[in-house]
Amino acid sequence: MKKAILAAAIAVPLFFGIGDAAYAQHYVTKGETMYKISKEYKMSLADLLSLNKHIKDPNQIKVGDYIVIRSGTETAADIVDYAKSLQSVTAYSYGGNNFPYSTDCSGWVQGIYKHFGISLPRVSKDQARTGTPVKFEDLQEGDLVFFSTRADKQITHVGIYMGKNNGDMFISNLNSKKDVEILPIWGNWSREFFQWGTRYKL
Repeated sequence: MKKAILAAAIAVPLFFGIGDAAYAQHYVTKGETMYKISKEYKMSLADLLSLNKHIKDPNQIKVGDYIVIRSGTETAADIVDYAKSLQSVTAYSYGGNNFPYSTDCSGWVQGIYKHFGISLPRVSKDQARTGTPVKFEDLQEGDLVFFSTRADKQITHVGIYMGKNNGDMFISNLNSKKDVEILPIWGNWSREFFQWGTRYKL
């Protein structure tokens, strides 16, 4: 899958860093199976598997593999960790509806939020009209962030803000050249084209 070198360099420490960013992930230890992990976190096996599309063979997990779980109390962190787990899974396809494998920015966000019981419209300009509007300086982990590259400011792109614990980054299914990328919310492009964020009761 096509990935920019810069994004890869950013993504690795975010996945495996120690601290608050990992509290919605479980790291496999000796003797564990997906079934045992699902029971530990009081999840169904089907739910656990649905959150871990990056695991190519659930019957062959290895010590040190990261498994996305539902923390039960930190839904925003769970959403961000699930989004990060799809970096090697989702390919950008404009108008695509095969989440999480082939879709666009808004279909990707819609699919992620659906996993956590939140229904969103299909396209970004409609998604931007839902939830509670949030200013740039008030963004919190799990908020949606909307951008426009058009003169009339109609929304053209959406991503998920990852929070200050994740380095003030946002994650998005960017385009057909880059697929899922992690980018700085304070970057030149982000600041120039950001319109507003939206927040949902998680």
